[in-house]
Amino acid sequence: MISKQQRQELILDIIQNQPITSQEELLSELLKHHVETTQTTVSRDIRALGIVRIKDINNDLRYQQLKDQGETSDLVVTENAIDAAIIEYAVFVKRVQFMTIIKTTDSSGNAVAGIIDDANLPQVIATLAGFDTIYVTSPDEVSAEALTKRWSALIG
Repeated sequence: MISKQQRQELILDIIQNQPITSQEELLSELLKHHVETTQTTVSRDIRALGIVRIKDINNDLRYQQLKDQGETSDLVVTENAIDAAIIEYAVFVKRVQFMTIIKTTDSSGNAVAGIIDDANLPQVIATLAGFDTIYVTSPDEVSAEALTKRWSALIG
Protein backbone atom coordinates (compact mmCIF):
# COMPACT_ATOMS: atom_id res chain seq x y z
CA MET A 1 0.00 0.00 0.00
CA ILE A 2 1.30 3.44 -0.85
CA SER A 3 1.01 6.57 1.28
CA LYS A 4 -1.40 9.42 0.65
CA GLN A 5 1.49 11.63 -0.44
CA GLN A 6 2.75 9.00 -2.91
CA ARG A 7 -0.79 8.52 -4.31
CA GLN A 8 -1.22 12.26 -4.76
CA GLU A 9 2.17 12.56 -6.46
CA LEU A 10 1.15 9.74 -8.80
CA ILE A 11 -2.15 11.49 -9.56
CA LEU A 12 -0.28 14.68 -10.47
CA ASP A 13 2.13 12.69 -12.64
CA ILE A 14 -0.75 10.96 -14.43
CA ILE A 15 -2.73 14.14 -15.18
CA GLN A 16 0.39 15.98 -16.33
CA ASN A 17 1.40 13.26 -18.78
CA GLN A 18 -1.91 12.25 -20.34
CA PRO A 19 -5.37 13.69 -20.83
CA ILE A 20 -7.62 12.45 -18.04
CA THR A 21 -11.24 13.57 -18.37
CA SER A 22 -13.01 11.79 -15.50
CA GLN A 23 -12.48 10.31 -12.07
CA GLU A 24 -13.23 6.89 -13.54
CA GLU A 25 -10.35 7.30 -16.00
CA LEU A 26 -8.09 8.39 -13.17
CA LEU A 27 -9.09 5.37 -11.07
CA SER A 28 -8.30 3.13 -14.04
CA GLU A 29 -4.87 4.69 -14.47
CA LEU A 30 -4.13 4.31 -10.77
CA LEU A 31 -5.02 0.62 -11.05
CA LYS A 32 -2.51 0.30 -13.90
CA HIS A 33 0.07 1.51 -11.36
CA HIS A 34 -1.18 -1.11 -8.85
CA VAL A 35 -2.90 1.51 -6.68
CA GLU A 36 -6.35 0.46 -5.52
CA THR A 37 -8.45 3.26 -4.07
CA THR A 38 -12.02 4.53 -4.04
CA GLN A 39 -13.75 7.24 -6.01
CA THR A 40 -14.31 9.13 -2.74
CA THR A 41 -10.58 9.12 -1.97
CA VAL A 42 -9.74 10.27 -5.50
CA SER A 43 -12.32 13.04 -5.20
CA ARG A 44 -10.70 14.23 -1.95
CA ASP A 45 -7.26 14.08 -3.56
CA ILE A 46 -8.50 16.13 -6.51
CA ARG A 47 -9.81 18.84 -4.16
CA ALA A 48 -6.69 18.79 -1.98
CA LEU A 49 -4.41 19.13 -5.00
CA GLY A 50 -6.40 21.97 -6.57
CA ILE A 51 -7.25 19.93 -9.65
CA VAL A 52 -10.11 21.02 -11.89
CA ARG A 53 -11.39 20.00 -15.30
CA ILE A 54 -10.60 22.80 -17.71
CA LYS A 55 -9.92 23.15 -21.40
CA ASP A 56 -6.35 22.56 -22.47
CA ILE A 57 -4.51 24.27 -25.33
CA ASN A 58 -6.34 21.99 -27.79
CA ASN A 59 -9.71 23.08 -26.33
CA ASP A 60 -10.27 19.57 -24.90
CA LEU A 61 -11.51 19.07 -21.32
CA ARG A 62 -9.06 17.42 -18.97
CA TYR A 63 -7.96 17.47 -15.36
CA GLN A 64 -5.30 20.05 -14.65
CA GLN A 65 -3.82 21.43 -11.47
CA LEU A 66 -4.39 25.11 -10.87
CA LYS A 67 -1.02 26.72 -10.35
CA ASP A 68 -0.26 29.37 -7.75
CA GLN A 69 0.73 32.52 -9.62
CA GLY A 70 3.52 34.18 -7.64
CA GLU A 71 2.64 35.57 -4.22
CA THR A 72 -1.13 35.03 -4.32
CA SER A 73 -2.75 33.79 -1.15
CA ASP A 74 -4.44 30.42 -0.73
CA LEU A 75 -7.83 32.17 -0.71
CA VAL A 76 -7.21 33.75 -4.14
CA VAL A 77 -6.11 30.42 -5.58
CA THR A 78 -9.19 28.75 -4.10
CA GLU A 79 -11.47 31.47 -5.49
CA ASN A 80 -9.90 30.80 -8.88
CA ALA A 81 -10.70 27.10 -8.41
CA ILE A 82 -14.31 27.99 -7.57
CA ASP A 83 -14.56 30.20 -10.65
CA ALA A 84 -13.12 27.44 -12.86
CA ALA A 85 -15.54 24.89 -11.39
CA ILE A 86 -18.54 27.21 -11.82
CA ILE A 87 -17.58 27.99 -15.41
CA GLU A 88 -17.09 24.31 -16.17
CA TYR A 89 -19.98 22.66 -14.33
CA ALA A 90 -22.71 25.18 -13.44
CA VAL A 91 -25.81 25.27 -15.61
CA PHE A 92 -27.63 28.02 -13.73
CA VAL A 93 -27.45 29.92 -10.45
CA LYS A 94 -30.39 31.40 -8.54
CA ARG A 95 -30.76 33.11 -5.19
CA VAL A 96 -33.63 32.28 -2.85
CA GLN A 97 -33.47 34.57 0.17
CA PHE A 98 -30.18 33.72 1.98
CA MET A 99 -29.39 30.70 -0.20
CA THR A 100 -27.77 30.35 -3.58
CA ILE A 101 -28.88 27.36 -5.60
CA ILE A 102 -26.49 26.02 -8.22
CA LYS A 103 -27.63 23.50 -10.80
CA THR A 104 -24.66 21.60 -12.24
CA THR A 105 -24.00 19.04 -14.93
CA ASP A 106 -24.75 15.44 -13.96
CA SER A 107 -22.68 14.03 -11.09
CA SER A 108 -20.63 17.17 -10.43
CA GLY A 109 -22.66 18.69 -7.56
CA ASN A 110 -20.61 17.16 -4.76
CA ALA A 111 -17.25 18.03 -6.32
CA VAL A 112 -18.16 21.67 -6.90
CA ALA A 113 -19.60 21.95 -3.38
CA GLY A 114 -16.35 20.54 -2.00
CA ILE A 115 -14.37 23.24 -3.78
CA ILE A 116 -16.72 25.91 -2.41
CA ASP A 117 -16.43 24.45 1.11
CA ASP A 118 -12.63 24.35 0.93
CA ALA A 119 -12.48 28.07 0.12
CA ASN A 120 -13.82 29.09 3.54
CA LEU A 121 -15.48 32.15 2.02
CA PRO A 122 -17.08 34.52 4.55
CA GLN A 123 -20.24 34.56 2.38
CA VAL A 124 -20.68 30.78 2.80
CA ILE A 125 -21.83 29.13 6.01
CA ALA A 126 -22.32 25.68 4.50
CA THR A 127 -23.20 23.76 1.38
CA LEU A 128 -25.55 20.85 0.81
CA ALA A 129 -24.95 18.97 -2.42
CA GLY A 130 -26.37 16.14 -4.41
CA PHE A 131 -26.00 14.65 -7.86
CA ASP A 132 -26.50 17.92 -9.77
CA THR A 133 -27.70 20.51 -7.27
CA ILE A 134 -25.94 22.56 -4.61
CA TYR A 135 -27.54 24.68 -1.88
CA VAL A 136 -25.14 27.32 -0.60
CA THR A 137 -26.25 28.87 2.69
CA SER A 138 -25.09 32.41 3.39
CA PRO A 139 -25.30 34.41 6.62
CA ASP A 140 -27.67 36.92 4.98
CA GLU A 141 -29.39 37.89 1.74
CA VAL A 142 -26.71 40.42 0.83
CA SER A 143 -24.00 37.74 0.88
CA ALA A 144 -26.17 35.35 -1.11
CA GLU A 145 -26.87 38.05 -3.69
CA ALA A 146 -23.13 38.77 -4.08
CA LEU A 147 -22.38 35.10 -4.69
CA THR A 148 -25.27 34.74 -7.11
CA LYS A 149 -24.20 37.77 -9.15
CA ARG A 150 -20.57 36.63 -9.34
CA TRP A 151 -21.36 33.04 -10.29
CA SER A 152 -24.17 33.99 -12.70
CA ALA A 153 -21.79 36.32 -14.53
CA LEU A 154 -19.29 33.47 -14.95
CA ILE A 155 -21.76 31.19 -16.72
CA GLY A 156 -23.38 33.96 -18.78
